[in-house]
Amino acid sequence: MPDFKIDLKNAPIPTKDGDVNEYINSEAAALKEYFSRSKKVIFVNGMGNTGQDHAESAMALSLVQLCPVIGVFNQSSGLVKDLLQCLADKNQFQGPVSSTAQSKVESGNSLWNRILKGYRTPEQVMMSALSRNPVQVSLFNELRKPENRRREIFAHSQGNLILSNVLQAIGAVDGPQALAGRTVHTFGSPAVFYPPGVQKFEHGFTFDPVNWLSGFDRSFSISKVGVPTGAKNPITHGFLWYLQDDPRFVINRFRTGGWGATFNMDEDGLAKCLAAMETNLPRVRKVIDFLDKYQNSDADDVSVLYVQAIQQKPAVRTALKADKELVKLLIKTMDEGYTSGEERDAINWLKAL
Repeated sequence: MPDFKIDLKNAPIPTKDGDVNEYINSEAAALKEYFSRSKKVIFVNGMGNTGQDHAESAMALSLVQLCPVIGVFNQSSGLVKDLLQCLADKNQFQGPVSSTAQSKVESGNSLWNRILKGYRTPEQVMMSALSRNPVQVSLFNELRKPENRRREIFAHSQGNLILSNVLQAIGAVDGPQALAGRTVHTFGSPAVFYPPGVQKFEHGFTFDPVNWLSGFDRSFSISKVGVPTGAKNPITHGFLWYLQDDPRFVINRFRTGGWGATFNMDEDGLAKCLAAMETNLPRVRKVIDFLDKYQNSDADDVSVLYVQAIQQKPAVRTALKADKELVKLLIKTMDEGYTSGEERDAINWLKAL
């Protein structure tokens, strides 16, 4: 099992398909210098999950992201029904004989439909189409709230099929501008299609068979990890396993290589990614620590670029003052071996904090 120890004492446990709850991991919230209450992310789980499974995943995500999580519950109805529902989700708008979300809206007030159902707004037409899976309706309503327009979305397994359908529905009802700039993080995704305009970060274990259902990655843009850390079975799909390997997934998004060999590392891209984590310094520290231990030749370059990127971020600077462990680690990576002038400047800046 993954190493997460999740306390569900005060966590809401959903009981109905589509239930929406907010989760705050108490261990994360105790890290006051790093935890952000203003930043929230949205999470939808995959198939086969109980309410407790969903709550554990959402609480673990809160610990990794160091922020509250809005959990949208995808309830299990048993293996056979879940599989049939996944098949229907996968083919709702993108199947060989399916109507697209846009076509659904356009045909919703055809003469025949008006006779049968009366006039319906595009929103009503789409809500009716999505209602075959209740969690889709909940997620549709949640993502259309103005306060959730820019929140990052995390989806695991079947949750990606649900999310893809909902985003297509939003695009059909509110226009493509309603999708522009939305950020989606996929884990073990079987979804072949996401609508244009969405920024997508994909994560997949090499031997996760569910991820294979999304087709061959011709762009080689999926962040891949071989065998999950600590797993005895390489064929692993669980969301907590994905979260446990967060440092490896972050690094591999910018790394070209395999089987322990690195052919190229986009060090500038990785440093900017770490700087974008803002005050989530425990997450940054885990990535730098992994580089230092397993890809040491890249650690110093990423560290100096990271320090340069955060110097004009007052909130990060304040948080970094409290994180002596990260300051020490950054200095160590840059001080080992040959130290360039830029590295020396970065070290002096850190020591002056």
